[in-house]
This record gives sequence, C-alpha cells and structure tokens, in this order.
Amino acid sequence: SYFVGGNEKYPNDGGFALKGWRKCEVDNAAIYINGNTGTTVGNVILTDKDGNVTVVDKTWTFLKDADGKMRIMAHHSSLPYLPDSPSQITEAEVLAAQEGWGEALVNIATTFDNKGLPAAKTLAGEIIDAAYGYQFGPVLFKPTLANGEQTFRTTREGALAYFVGDNASYPNDSGFALKGWRKVEIKNSAVRIEGNTATTMGWVIMTDKNGAVTKVDKTWTFFKDAEGAMRIVSHHSSLPYDPSPAPAPAPAP
Repeated sequence: SYFVGGNEKYPNDGGFALKGWRKCEVDNAAIYINGNTGTTVGNVILTDKDGNVTVVDKTWTFLKDADGKMRIMAHHSSLPYLPDSPSQITEAEVLAAQEGWGEALVNIATTFDNKGLPAAKTLAGEIIDAAYGYQFGPVLFKPTLANGEQTFRTTREGALAYFVGDNASYPNDSGFALKGWRKVEIKNSAVRIEGNTATTMGWVIMTDKNGAVTKVDKTWTFFKDAEGAMRIVSHHSSLPYDPSPAPAPAPAP
C-alpha cells in the first residue's frame, strides 16, 4: 500500500513508488555485519523525471536466509533533520533590540547633559554602527522631525546629524537625542517575523528630564545579520494624527 497506494485501509497512501523516480543513489555512512545480518545507515538520493532531488536518511537491516537470499527485515526512512537557521529572529530578540534602542536614546541624552556634545556625538556614532544596518546599504529611515529634501536619512551621516546635530549639511537638525530624554517605553501593536527579518508597529513614549511626554508612531524593520546581530534596516517615525479641526482664522480687522 505504501509503495503503490490503492488500498482503502490505508487512505493516506498516495504511492511513494509512483512519484516518477528515475534515479536512486545510496550513500552509506556505515555498514555493520554480524553473521547472517547486515545493518546499513546513510542517505538515499532519489531523482524524479523532472530532475527534482529528494534526500532521505535511511537505515536497513538485511537477513540472509537459508536459501541465500537477502531479505529486508528492518527499514527506517526519514527526512533529514533541518535545525532552525541561526539567523531566524525570535520575538524575544526583537523586544530586546527595541529596549536597547530606547536605552541608547537615554544614554546619548544623559551623556550630552553630563559630558557635552563631543562625547554624545561619539556615543551616537557607535550606537548607529551597532544598531543600524548602514554597513549593508541604505537604511530606510524617516525621522519624526525631518522635512523637505532631508526628510529621509538613508545614510549614516544623515542619521547621525538627526540624532545629535552639529552638521552644517543638515542645518535644521538640532539633535533629537539631545532633548533630555530619561525614559523610553515601547508599546507594540504587532510584531511580524519572517525568517531573519522582523517588522514592528506601535508607539514609542518618551519622557524627558522635566517630565514632559512625547509619543510617536513607530515602525521598525530589524534584520539579523550573519553574526547574529540585530540591525535596523527600516525606521519610520511620525507624530500621531490629530483629528481636531484647525482653529478658524481670525476675522479681518
């Protein structure tokens, strides 16, 4: 039934031997012989008529009977075990990367307050190199407080300017990370994981040293690189939409 199907007692059997096989190669890892029995373990590589290849792990035990015929008395077959890719992202890693981003923002702000701009700028550069993926190509970074021709910061220089300012090429950047932040809370609406990338959407709530709170809508995409490091490759931030009507213009005098 397993090999050819057609047996109602085994309704799930489609007939393994009927799948168009055209070539079968046996690659033994070892053979153990004991008297009139022999056991093998290895791979069987099957190629079908369309050229598709299937590899299975195979163990057989053969018995040589009184007439000298070889009989299979044990036959174990399974698909090779495929461990999770080391680059597979877990939700715990995503949450840790988000928490790390928030801690980094606070660290830049407190470094600026305690040690000044040069130290804060050095730290910000190190954080960008560790947390973002600019070394792999453009990062799709749209900061909260950026507009015009410099709305999108796809280069490391643009990102660093946004966080700490001090770049004549970005005259409108005063340094978002220098605004006295002391606490960052992240509230995800959803986390979507696909292989070695993960995308999150939700709110980031930041509190400064005076207790003032700023909430932004945030979408991140994280990429887990070959070394296992989490990198931000997309970062979109915006102020929440306010549906309140705009104030009416003052009447003409």
